[in-house]
Amino acid sequence: MKMKIIFFLIFLTTLSCKKEKSPRSITVDLEINQVDNPFSKSLNALRFLDSIPKEFNGIINKDSSFVMYLNTINPRDLQSKVKEKKLKQETIDSVDTKIYALSGFNKGMQYFILDLNGNKDFSDDEIVEFQKNVSENENYRDSFEIKSIEVTKLSGVKFHRGLTYLQFLPAPKYFTYKKETATEKFKHSLQLAALKHDFLYGTFNMENENYGVGVNKGWKSYEFIFKKSDTSFYTQNHQMFAKYLLKDTLRLNNKYYVIDSLSTFPPKLTLNEVNIKGVKYGFRTNEISKNYQITDLNGATTNLKSLAKEKGLILLDFWGTWCAPCKELTPELVKLHQKYGDKLEFVSLAFELDTKPVLEYATKNHMNWYNGIIKGKPKSGDMSSPIIGGLRIECYPTFIVLDPDLNILFRTCGGGGNYSDLKAFISSKLE
Repeated sequence: MKMKIIFFLIFLTTLSCKKEKSPRSITVDLEINQVDNPFSKSLNALRFLDSIPKEFNGIINKDSSFVMYLNTINPRDLQSKVKEKKLKQETIDSVDTKIYALSGFNKGMQYFILDLNGNKDFSDDEIVEFQKNVSENENYRDSFEIKSIEVTKLSGVKFHRGLTYLQFLPAPKYFTYKKETATEKFKHSLQLAALKHDFLYGTFNMENENYGVGVNKGWKSYEFIFKKSDTSFYTQNHQMFAKYLLKDTLRLNNKYYVIDSLSTFPPKLTLNEVNIKGVKYGFRTNEISKNYQITDLNGATTNLKSLAKEKGLILLDFWGTWCAPCKELTPELVKLHQKYGDKLEFVSLAFELDTKPVLEYATKNHMNWYNGIIKGKPKSGDMSSPIIGGLRIECYPTFIVLDPDLNILFRTCGGGGNYSDLKAFISSKLE
């Protein structure tokens, strides 16, 4: 009898241990939000109709007005569904996916009207009037209201109605034209664009810590940013700022979670706990970088650890000859190299299509340190390079300081106070 009791207790203990070690799954309910948006806000130009259709009413001063529209769903997304035979063209044509606007001049003022009720009649909608040169004023966007609008959205192959927060703005310089007729110039002066302010936001609790997560559709996929729920999101040039992608692993309270799945209607995010064995590589401060292979301007390859061996610390500078803020900082980098070049390995990696302009610029501006190239189209948002995607280089210039074991000691983006913080950090390590 005594032995049976012992075995029973062992069995219960085993069950208890298994229960404690079982991975945790967290489901986060998301909803539309516009406050404390940590993502880059997208500005999209409205498209002009070739002429004003007869079904539109309430046109003001028809000779100096144009009707344009904003697609609430990317047409490329719709056409890809048709090509994949997931949606029929007639189904798409039957759904209202546009916001129409009337833009023009009247009695010496520029104006626009949004057809927010979708009846193609501008007479029952609000008119927004302003001086024609308003966009030349600093902070002119503050003069225009952010609208909460119910629009058609697409989730998978299902259309549904949902809120969005848009700010419609005059944008006469959105496009640049080399040659244009007087008529075209007048038309382009009435260009409108819509600035998207909203993102998905949700909160969750993990081991008595409350977290918040922001979700937004990026260039090619959804992006995720996390924070403590009682704090603000880090700004994009903060060294702790980090954007994650679906299937990425993140650390919360010293535990690791995979961003497993996202449902956009209804919006829900699922995080699954994972047991990480060995080194976990990352891209934020206090994480470890992979030993990426890089290529210099002559085509020779090496890796980060090889470059970090001699001097101990390495400064990665992600830049491009097309990047004005990068070039503004070149003289500052030259001075920094003159001061710390014997203690700090400088590695400038240009994101370019061709080595020639990089070599010419580096030679002319006395960038007498390691210069490499990462082949890619500038301003494309291309993250296919292992080092660009792995370290999430989305802002230029980005500076990262690594130790010989490739621990990320410091990270920042841009000039001004951020570059000053970089110099202060380097000084604290080397003086």
